[in-house]
Amino acid sequence: MEPALQVVKVLRRNLLQALRTCNLGEAESVLQQLKLEAPLSLETRGLELEYLIAANQWSNAKLLAEQLLRLYPDSARIQFFGGRIYYREKAYSRALQCFTESNLIHKHARTQRWIGKTLTQAGHFSQAEGFLLALVDSFPSVSLDLAWLYERSEQPLRALEYVESYLKKYPDDQFAKTQQLRLRSISMEPDALAEDVDTLLDLDENIPPEMLPVYIQNLLTSGNGQVARQFISNHKQKLDGSTAASIAWNCHKLQAYDLALELFIHGLIERSYDVKYLSALESAARHCNRVAELIPHYESLAESEKRLYGRITKLRKELGT
Repeated sequence: MEPALQVVKVLRRNLLQALRTCNLGEAESVLQQLKLEAPLSLETRGLELEYLIAANQWSNAKLLAEQLLRLYPDSARIQFFGGRIYYREKAYSRALQCFTESNLIHKHARTQRWIGKTLTQAGHFSQAEGFLLALVDSFPSVSLDLAWLYERSEQPLRALEYVESYLKKYPDDQFAKTQQLRLRSISMEPDALAEDVDTLLDLDENIPPEMLPVYIQNLLTSGNGQVARQFISNHKQKLDGSTAASIAWNCHKLQAYDLALELFIHGLIERSYDVKYLSALESAARHCNRVAELIPHYESLAESEKRLYGRITKLRKELGT
């Protein structure tokens, strides 16, 4: 093998190793060397795309992916990472096309898992179940995908079974513990859940955030909207963005638009890329006649999420300013 080709081979191997171990600093350094040695090769550009995704540089990753999908539509790897990007953007139809094409080019369990996950998110539960059940015996973490599928299809007890099965093998998995607590909250009778929350409040203990979306939902559906509003007023600043978003979606669905607006804004920093989230936020603001309040929030984030500039322009036109 020629020395130059040997160097490229070593750099590719080192870059893959850095990505697998999440050593992003090392990965960036090796990638720059590889781009000097073989800047135009499919392998280099595919590894660059993988690096951008690992580094959460999603805007750059999307630009590169769209270019590579046009240039190399027969690359299973490029199709797969294109699917990852569209999945994150909740463009599930486009993501499914990419994952399906990737799997047709080169069958792989990882790709089939993402097909199952995407079908779940798109609401095609029966199809998703077929993909995921075929993988779960070989890949225990697929149990968590099945749990989400059954939760989405309103089968919380079945979802809980898969989470608890997974926890028997991996008892220290914090994400699974979080799922377990949320599913137990969903499965509890409303009065029992309210009693647990009230007890924690009386003891001045922290309330597990996984309990809160269901707790607030129960208050709203049982006619205790004022209690829900007072609770959010007292505890909003303690909520992380993810929990705030989960509660906000429930509030929006139940037409408690004032609460939804407050909570969507609270979680906006972490969701500024999410078109569906932004649309729901703007819908809540319109119902409350508070659209003008969104503009400064968008302006503060637009430099890092440039698509917000277009939304700012549309909101200003809507307001006649």
